[in-house]
Parts: sequence; structure tokens; C-alpha cells
Amino acid sequence: MKRRAFLPLLPAGVIAAALPPLAAAQPSATAGRTIRLVVGYPAGGTADAVARLYAEELQKRLGATVVVDNRPGAGGQIAAEQFRALPPDGSALLLGNSHMFSTLPLTSRSVKYDPVKDFAPVARLATFEVALAVSAAQPAKTLQEYLALARAKPEARSFGVPAAGSSPHFVGYVVGKKEGIELLPVPYKGGAPLLADLMGNQIPAAVDALGGFLGAHRAGKIRMLAVTGPRRAASVPEVPTFGELGFGALGSSSWVGLFAPPGTSQALVDRVSAAVAEIAALPSTTAGLANVGFDPAAGNPQQLRETVRGELALWQPIIRESGFQID
Repeated sequence: MKRRAFLPLLPAGVIAAALPPLAAAQPSATAGRTIRLVVGYPAGGTADAVARLYAEELQKRLGATVVVDNRPGAGGQIAAEQFRALPPDGSALLLGNSHMFSTLPLTSRSVKYDPVKDFAPVARLATFEVALAVSAAQPAKTLQEYLALARAKPEARSFGVPAAGSSPHFVGYVVGKKEGIELLPVPYKGGAPLLADLMGNQIPAAVDALGGFLGAHRAGKIRMLAVTGPRRAASVPEVPTFGELGFGALGSSSWVGLFAPPGTSQALVDRVSAAVAEIAALPSTTAGLANVGFDPAAGNPQQLRETVRGELALWQPIIRESGFQID
């Protein structure tokens, strides 16, 4: 079989304008020729960067043009709910993450999808850590020093999060609960305004994805004090893990993965999964992901399914105990 010519990735706005709505897609016209990689977040963010890195390599290995289709809204919920109704013909893949599949279904009554039953897991793409950081203007140099400050000064107890009900929200909750301090989450509309206020010392502390903090931390404008995950992050080896500091519940990494519509053939799922494993092993993938604070990760579909189940089991009692609901 001759390999089809590969088309370059187009800007997300061009793609979104050219493609029909998800519900109106015509899979018979695109199967075997074009695969849409649906991303529930805006172009230019870290999720979009991961999608584009893998899309470029996937099209080389799948003999198809892979285009990134950004459909932001409600923390990825809109894209996920539209995606699950697509035909299982290989014409679309979904970039999912911990928030869409683990915390959002547990915090929002408006979520109609089942994160386990309504999607066919394909492969993880990357893992990333969540970090707690303080403004460089704050005196705390360690997590213990920040917690001591929060005990002594109520104004130091506020911490910014990129969205209410996000995993950073509950990371802060776990820290405060264990220490007997009522840390107060302040939700922002994304990581960019959160980082701006943190650098300006408009808020004393923040919890967000490590990648969003990386540049400011290296520039000395903020100070990361702890990261989630089973080991120290390669991009900031000087920052201890929460586990090292006694917060064992925060020992897992967050993730980004690929999903197909339910009912997609196992042969197709396995083919894409194998391609992801090849891409994850490339030095260029490691370097590209490191630029946005991610690490490459692969694995078979069952491993991704167990990752989703494991995170649901981890966060459910924490979220229930917190009493938090978005709606």
C-alpha cells in the first residue's frame, strides 16, 4: 500500500473553521485519510502543546493526516461529551487528562459521561506533576516554612488554583487538612492570570501544573516548594516531593492520554497505542515535553484504563470529605 502524502498541521483556528461540528462529522469521508485529535483546551496551552507534538509523529506512523481540533470549554467537559457520541471508525481521537477523567466527574453534577465506560483507552502520552509555589516576595523557602507562616498569618492561607475543583484545588486541600490549617483556594480562569498574580505577590501561594510555573521559578520570580509524584521531577530536581515531606496521598503523577470513541476496534486501538510507544521513546519527544514540564509516558490501553480507575478511587474520598461541588 502506498503511503499517503502528509499534510502539515494547520493553526487551530483554521482547523476549527474548516471542520464540521463534531456531531455532524462524516467519518466515511475521512476514515483512513484524516484523524482529528480533539483537545478540550485552547491552542497555545500545555495540553495543546502535547497534542501537537504527538500529532506530528503520529501521522508519520499511521499513514494519515492528523489535525489538532481545539474545542475548549468547561475544563474539557464539552469536548468529552461531544466526543463520546462519535462513530468508532478511527476518524477521531480525544486528548484526555486527569481533570477531565478523574476530578471533574466527581465534582460536577452536569457531567453526563462515565470516564470508564464511555471511552476506549488507547495510551498515555505524558505525565506531569502539580506544584505548590509561593511568590518570591514571600519569606518561606520550604513547605514547612510556608505552613508555619499560614498558621501565624491568616492572609497567608489563600492559595490560587487554575480552576475551582481542579486537582490543584484538592492538592491544597490535602495539605491543609493534614496540617490542621484551613487553606483557602482562590479559583482563577486558567494558569496565566494565576501566575501573573503570584509573581506580583497579589496572592501569596498557588498550586498548578509544574510546567506553568517552570519559567518563573527558574527566573527567580516564584519559588516552588513541593511537587506531586513518586520521585523528584527531572526539570526541578532541587524541589522535594510532597511524599518526602510526609504527604503520601500526593505521591501519584497527573497524566495526559489518548482515547477513542467506545466500540472502536481493538486492532485500531492497538495500532495507535504501538505508535505512541514508539513516539514516547524518541529523544525529541522527551526534549519537547520537558519544555512544558512533562515527561513521556506510554503503556497499553488496559494500563490507561486502570490509571483512570485508580485516580477515581484516590480522589473520591478526598472530594467527598471536602464537600466541594461545582454545581
